[in-house]
Amino acid sequence: MIDNGELPVGAFVMSTDAATTAIFGNVGYDFVIIDREHGPNDVTSTLNHIRAAEANGVIPIVRVLENSATLIQSTLDIGAHGIVVPKIATADDARRAVLASRYVAGGRGMCQATEAARWAHDGWHAHKASSNENVLIIPLVETAEGIENLDEIAAVDGIDFIFFGLADLSQDLGIDMYADADQLIRIWDESVVRARRADVHLGSPLGYGFDHGDYGTVDGDLMMLRAGAESALAPLRKIAPGSAANRSDPLLTAQR
Repeated sequence: MIDNGELPVGAFVMSTDAATTAIFGNVGYDFVIIDREHGPNDVTSTLNHIRAAEANGVIPIVRVLENSATLIQSTLDIGAHGIVVPKIATADDARRAVLASRYVAGGRGMCQATEAARWAHDGWHAHKASSNENVLIIPLVETAEGIENLDEIAAVDGIDFIFFGLADLSQDLGIDMYADADQLIRIWDESVVRARRADVHLGSPLGYGFDHGDYGTVDGDLMMLRAGAESALAPLRKIAPGSAANRSDPLLTAQR
């Protein structure tokens, strides 16, 4: 898509209910990022999200809690197509994450009895080759050190995508994400140039002034649910005082 000038659009998934991933796929999102850093998803719910993604034509990417070889391997074994790795600040951090994702000496552990390998000895070599070629390791650059070392991170073999973490970056810089957005946008603009110079795709949350990257996310599932719930409720709260919707006890109201 990117090569054709299209903008891949995804969303973060915080809910443990795989129906949210199915909905994103069904309406045409390109990818989801199943969040295990800030969300409550465990291995089983993440697996269900991955299955829902594959059944509904959306790419399942998982954000793990930290740059851990164990977490990266276990997440890929249940079928994730890519891993977002938080707090990547140096090229060594990036190399460590890539190594954990590859079937090579010292890298990802080999096991045929996994979801990703379809629980079979047959086809192992094809699975190994496909995984090494196609699994995405996406550094989340969200610290001042990471921005400083962006060129070196982008140059690491196996890094084709980077995600710009504006919230943690603002915290690391000691600025306000909203009031000081101009500073973040300036850093973003410079980062886009640096990433493209290295032939790496840079993505970010969309709608904050970072909309000219190569891919992005529009929001999270539960935030969308809240916004929709507020939007649906707002006009109903404007009906005449004393009506059923404005009574203090909604349970009593429902019984009348």
